[in-house]
Amino acid sequence: MDRRAIACFGQALADMGIAPDDRLRQVLYDYFAWATTTTMARYHRSADDVPDGLAIPRWSWDGLQPDPQPDHGVT
Repeated sequence: MDRRAIACFGQALADMGIAPDDRLRQVLYDYFAWATTTTMARYHRSADDVPDGLAIPRWSWDGLQPDPQPDHGVT
C-alpha cells in the first residue's frame, strides 16, 4: 500500500504541473516517500501507539536533518 500512496502522491505533483525535473517536486516526493515508509509505518495500528513527546523529524532541501543538539543554557 505504501508504494501505491507514493505513486498517487507523485501523480498529484504531476497533476499540479510541477515539472519532473523541478527540485521542489523531488524534495516533496522524497519527503513523502520517506515519511510513508518509515515514520508512518511505525505506528500504523493506533494513534495510542505513538509515544508521548515524539519529536517531528526535520526535513530540508537536503533531506532528513540530524536532531539539533539540545540547548542546556550553556553559552
